[in-house]
Amino acid sequence: MGSERMPGKVLKELSGIPSLVHIFNILSGAKLLEDFIVVTTTLNEDDPIEQVCRENNVRCYRGSVHDVLDRFRIAAEEEKPDIIIRVTGDDPLMDPEIIDKVIREHIEGGFDYSSNMIERTFPRGMDTEAIRYESLENTWKTTADKDDREHVTLYIRRHPEKFKMHSVVRNEEPLDHIRLCLDTEEDFKLISEIYNSIYEGEVITLDQVLKLLNEKPELLKLNEMISQKPVKGKIF
Repeated sequence: MGSERMPGKVLKELSGIPSLVHIFNILSGAKLLEDFIVVTTTLNEDDPIEQVCRENNVRCYRGSVHDVLDRFRIAAEEEKPDIIIRVTGDDPLMDPEIIDKVIREHIEGGFDYSSNMIERTFPRGMDTEAIRYESLENTWKTTADKDDREHVTLYIRRHPEKFKMHSVVRNEEPLDHIRLCLDTEEDFKLISEIYNSIYEGEVITLDQVLKLLNEKPELLKLNEMISQKPVKGKIF
C-alpha cells in the first residue's frame, strides 16, 4: 500500500473491483498454476491487503518491508513448492495464457529461471517469472545486496552464468512499447479506460486489449511519458 509513486495502488478499484481481486481472478484462470498466495509487509498500512485476502479465501504471508526476498522465503518454506511463479500486485491486466506459457516452457526446458522479462516482447504489465525453489533458496543464502533483496529475482538475472535461464518471447511482433502496469496516476487512467471499455465480469485477455488500442491508439498517450525506475542504473 505504501508505493512511492501511487500509494494504495494494489486496491485501486477498476470497474468497481479492487485491482488485487482482479489479479486473483487472473491467477485462477491460469491452468498450470496449482495455487497462489499473497506476500506483503507487516506494516499496519498493509492490513487492508490481508483483509481482502481473507474475504477472498487467499492465504497471505507477511514479512520484511524492504527484504521482499525474505518474504518469499518465509512463504516458500511453509508452502514447499517445487517451482515458484512470481507476479506482482500492480499488473491487473495479466493474461492467464501468458502465465501458462511461461510455466509450460519453464517445465519443459528444466530451467532454473524463466521469464518474459529477459528480452521484453510482451507489454510491461504481463511480467511473469518461474523460479526453481532451490534457485530462490540459493539466492537468499548468497546475496546481501539490498537491491537483490528488494527485487527478489534481480540476483538471478544479474548472474546468468550461475543459473540455467530461459527467455519467454512473443511469437508475433514485439509489444514492449506498451505500458500496462499500474504504477502511476497516468497508468491508472489508461487501465481504467481499458476496464471501462472491455470488462464484463470475465478476465480481460491481451488480444482484447490490443484490439481496443488498435481502435483507439490515442489511449496510449495517457501514460506514454512514464518511464520505469532503474535499478543499479538499468531498466529491467
